[in-house]
Amino acid sequence: MTAARQSRGAAPGLRELFDAHHGFVWRTACRLGVAMGDVDDVVQETFIVAARRIGEFEGRSSLRTWLYSIVAHVAHTFRRSQARRSRKADAVAASTAGVFDPYPRSDAANLVQKLAALLDEERRVVWILCDLEGMTAPEVAEGLRINLNTVYTRLRSARRQSEAALERLMPAGEEP
Repeated sequence: MTAARQSRGAAPGLRELFDAHHGFVWRTACRLGVAMGDVDDVVQETFIVAARRIGEFEGRSSLRTWLYSIVAHVAHTFRRSQARRSRKADAVAASTAGVFDPYPRSDAANLVQKLAALLDEERRVVWILCDLEGMTAPEVAEGLRINLNTVYTRLRSARRQSEAALERLMPAGEEP
């Protein structure tokens, strides 16, 4: 964003928004459980929505938190449609069970997705923003418009749940 634009408080252009936040939106979509084949579509749809709604951005939260709310909604919609497609494709998947996956995910990414999926939406959002994206609790509280103590409570609970799940998921003696 240019210095003149920042001083006027104007919203950034789509190109600036995309360049500055593409990585964040892409990682967030992955962490929200979007299938790898759909991540680029979710990112594209997120920026389409952001472009349409950039005039509504009031600056009461950071651009990252505003984009997070958009990508979370878009990802939720994609996951729901993915579940519908999955039910329809179960018969096909059963017949192709031994087919090689040309795009394997790393074990760590799979583990993070499993842990995130075990958390309810409120805890998952706070956990992703704080622990995976490195946002501060005050930033998250402001962006989500919730009490700061609520952020800390949800984060503590999410960490406890994910640590317990990690112990259950990891074979004895294996490091994460």
